[in-house]
Amino acid sequence: MRNESSSQSSLLTIGAFARLVGLSSSALRFYDDCGLLHPQEVDAASGYRYYSAEQERRASTISRLRGIGLPLHDIRTVLDGPPEQARAALRTYAEQATGIARQARETSEDVIASLPDGAGASAPTTVIVRGPELASALRQVSPAAAAVPDIPVLKGVLLQLGADELTVVATDRYWMAVRSLPVEETSGPDRPIVVAAGAVAAAVTFAAAHDRVRLRVGDDGATTLESGDNELSLPTLDAQFPSYHSVLVSLPPTAGRVTVDRARLATELLQLDDADAVVLTTGTDHLDLRVDGDRHGVRLSAICTGESLTTAFRPSLLLGALEVSIGPEVLLELPAQASRPVVVRSADQGTFTTIVMPVRRDSAGS
Repeated sequence: MRNESSSQSSLLTIGAFARLVGLSSSALRFYDDCGLLHPQEVDAASGYRYYSAEQERRASTISRLRGIGLPLHDIRTVLDGPPEQARAALRTYAEQATGIARQARETSEDVIASLPDGAGASAPTTVIVRGPELASALRQVSPAAAAVPDIPVLKGVLLQLGADELTVVATDRYWMAVRSLPVEETSGPDRPIVVAAGAVAAAVTFAAAHDRVRLRVGDDGATTLESGDNELSLPTLDAQFPSYHSVLVSLPPTAGRVTVDRARLATELLQLDDADAVVLTTGTDHLDLRVDGDRHGVRLSAICTGESLTTAFRPSLLLGALEVSIGPEVLLELPAQASRPVVVRSADQGTFTTIVMPVRRDSAGS
């Protein structure tokens, strides 16, 4: 039983403590039952809970973590586990929450864009970007579009118009190229359009010839590139492009990175272009290439971090990603699982990324 003559004056009733920390009394009872925040004392006769002011920090931390949706078992780790486990739990949850938020934004924007306005049409959207940058992005990304697609929309190039950036995307489902451009001015809602394959070359020529261009999507969906009195109509495809956001969010964690001379790697891949698969294995300071099934191959100098990893590609597929990259070196980000996508980044241009699917290796060639 609680000693009434002890430190009663220094303890707070559950109601007073709830007001102090911004929680409800029922929440405090729940956290007591869960073992996260026990009262300092409980009156054995009445069952009243009493808290000390020293418990305010723990209660406030619980409230903040619950406010961002952190699960109770992770909160317990943060409060009572080793610091390295607490950091890992928070970082993992933050990454997961970021992915969920991106998917929620993407879905919301897609639905919003499909909703008619009061007159039965979507509002117009315009963005202004530097012309040479748009031309460069279209040149880089368009080779990833499908040449003979079974899904017609994959032959086009996606332009995702947003308030902060214009994202250019193409994919044939085996590799994807993505580049983001800063937007100088914008108006209207975020909008995705898919430029028909036959219009990409004309768009490149037009954009390259003007310092700044305005990309306009009218309320009827008509799309144009404009600069001063010059204007180019862009035919578009009325179809849903695959969600590149979902692909980026679902990429596995990087287990190893290798930076290698882009031209040298491309030269070696050209010599192996008729092979079904070329195997890449990272070492401490090198990258080994060999045809799947062969014991010997070529060793390239490289900067490697993380685990020693092995993955295999169709030579032409990886070569295509290298050819559209920029700069003397290329960065490959490899997952732990050899069957998961590999990210190929241009070492000199962080806004350009390609994602390449590896090939599965049979037991004879492994």
